[in-house]
Amino acid sequence: MIGFEKEFKIIKNNLTEEKLNNSILISGIKGIGKLFFVTKIIEDYINLKINPRQISHHLSLLKNNSHPNIKILKKKIDEKTNKIKNNIVIDQVRELNNFYHETNIIENLPKFILIDSADDLNLNSSNALLKILEEPQANTYFFLISHQPSALLPTIKSRCLKINLSSHKFDNFKKILISQNVETDDDEIFKLLFDITNGSPGLALNFNIDIILDIFDQLINSIIDNDTFSINNNNIINLFSNFENEKYKIFLSLVKFILILFKKVKMGLDLDKYYLSQIILKIENLSEKITIDTIDNKLDYLINNENDLFTFNLDKKIFMINFFAIK
Repeated sequence: MIGFEKEFKIIKNNLTEEKLNNSILISGIKGIGKLFFVTKIIEDYINLKINPRQISHHLSLLKNNSHPNIKILKKKIDEKTNKIKNNIVIDQVRELNNFYHETNIIENLPKFILIDSADDLNLNSSNALLKILEEPQANTYFFLISHQPSALLPTIKSRCLKINLSSHKFDNFKKILISQNVETDDDEIFKLLFDITNGSPGLALNFNIDIILDIFDQLINSIIDNDTFSINNNNIINLFSNFENEKYKIFLSLVKFILILFKKVKMGLDLDKYYLSQIILKIENLSEKITIDTIDNKLDYLINNENDLFTFNLDKKIFMINFFAIK
């Protein structure tokens, strides 16, 4: 457990001593390891309570989300479209209610219910969950993971012990990536990943470290390029138009990040005070080549049209051509 040792010890000790609140809200930015944090607590508890000869079996069931005492609730794949649904729906919470009231299969182990993430609950499923939380049962623990707790029902939050996990410092961020087999001799790559993900290792793992520096540099130059169909822009358009939706979303987040950097420079902020990566500082020298109106127009285009792009499966290539055409 890197970075959250204090919070981990508090929850683990309270759980072991049976003093833990029945409902715990674990919040923090996406990708910092909230699910890993909760899973590690449960793993340690299993190691403490289960016969050593049976531990590996229990951990295997946990990993496959098939443990009889542990349920992980998350968005399902729509059988009609074969795409992940937008929400955790009420039928899933009703199934969870059945699990909640069943007798424990493993008597010396509590029930653990992980909701990853609670942000994905819609109004109906949120209200259904609230009814369950209002009638807490002994020896049952809910862990609600949230990237944006302000979006949750206040009545749900009021039922929970709130634990906020802060963004990682650079040293811990780097340690986590190395532990996940991210290997590079260029510390600038770790610094750039840290800056663009706000210290989120989970998000950083989505980027291809072999090309991230080149791609970032190309995007900076494309955004300030007045020629919609320049060689650089065509290369970017062709490269990213073939990405699957999830990877394309990551690319768009990088584009928005660069635009926001340009805007910060235009507003007089000194990037050197807030960012570690040297390549980011290049934006300060190039900011004179783009107006703040162009920055705002490009950001508005992404914000207003990104959802439709994926909802209606629009042409990614046309989407990017239109973006680069904005002046």
